[in-house]
Amino acid sequence: MAQLILSPLAVTAGESFNTGTEAFKQGKYKKALKYFEVEVESGNNSAKLRYNIGVTLMKLKRYSAATIYFHGLLNDAKWRDLARYNLALAAERDKRNLIAAKHYRIVREGAATEKLRNMAAHRLNYLAGDNRGEKELPWLATMSLSAGRDDNAFALHNEILSDSTIGADNFAELFAWGQYRLSGTKNNGWRVHGYGFGRKYEEYENLDLASVRTALSRDRQWLGWNTELGLAAEMVTLGGEPVSRQALLLAKMAKAWGRSLVSFTFSPGYYSGGEEYAYLDGWRQRAELSWQRPVFFTETRLFYRYDDNDREGQEKIGGDYYSYSPARHALGGSLDWKISPKWHLSTGIEYRRSLYGEKNRITDSQGNVDSYQRESDRVRSWMGAKYRITPNFSVSGKYQHIDNEENRDVYTYDKSEFSLGIGYTF
Repeated sequence: MAQLILSPLAVTAGESFNTGTEAFKQGKYKKALKYFEVEVESGNNSAKLRYNIGVTLMKLKRYSAATIYFHGLLNDAKWRDLARYNLALAAERDKRNLIAAKHYRIVREGAATEKLRNMAAHRLNYLAGDNRGEKELPWLATMSLSAGRDDNAFALHNEILSDSTIGADNFAELFAWGQYRLSGTKNNGWRVHGYGFGRKYEEYENLDLASVRTALSRDRQWLGWNTELGLAAEMVTLGGEPVSRQALLLAKMAKAWGRSLVSFTFSPGYYSGGEEYAYLDGWRQRAELSWQRPVFFTETRLFYRYDDNDREGQEKIGGDYYSYSPARHALGGSLDWKISPKWHLSTGIEYRRSLYGEKNRITDSQGNVDSYQRESDRVRSWMGAKYRITPNFSVSGKYQHIDNEENRDVYTYDKSEFSLGIGYTF
């Protein structure tokens, strides 16, 4: 059965089809694909040809492209079981295990042949961790180190920066993430996880930023959804001084619908800024809805995020007041291309609208009081590239631009960052 799944079927067809089939048998997959495409151009739209193109694309590791052909066979009674099994294989190899499990379950429960049902059941067990034996490790971790340049490290209004070099600085950045499964499997178990992040500037040490988080989560399946519920604690420092300590609830639900993956997260948290940053004390509620789906040769993701803040605010001597309680709506999307097994490109954009809940009060040098409510529109865009040298080691580059417009010019700014780095997955 494995040979049936991964090899094109030999059938009577035109010369280009036969030549393509022979090239496939010889392991010349690019050549085989060219001949199959010639057959399509000649008017052959048979299910057998579409299946052969799909498995050839699988051999070329073009999984997103292969799924287009397999999806087109799901309404064909003769081919749908094989097509769906291959959809599951493509999703699994593309690291989309939720979608893979969905297709495997359908094959396991309804395929016409016992052999195919057993193969799907085996893959499901593998994904659940039941048959991985020593291959499955209870832990996973990744680390990256990068260096770059920020042309407006203070995020100041551009006209304040009288010289283009003022506010620009080089930085080094370290990020590490890891998790350890305490019990059970990834679909039903407990794990601890966390991350650490640090950015150090070459000149402006008071802008050095660091954060660390640790969390305990319970993963399980509920009514067809993969869910996570947990608690986390996080600490953030700026210039080496504590800015806030946070306690958060982590809640997430994710489910595959067809070729799409829909997820919803909710994370309420309480912030304590301490003596120097007491104006940050208070609550933040964050909710996010995202939709992800392979489109042509890319993985497309759209999201909406809502933040609601209820913070103390900053009362100055003389009665001036600054609000730190914005309500924020963010809408964005990203595209990821795996153009080869080693090259991965990505790009994205996010628009964020912020409206502060309380009015700022500012007294000028003549004693006049200006009372206004802050409003801002921010557009953040980015692009990146990663080259995988080995399965675990990679190099990457990223460019990011932020354009922030507010109803008070002093808060309006734009900035660009670029960085190069290395990463390792353990």
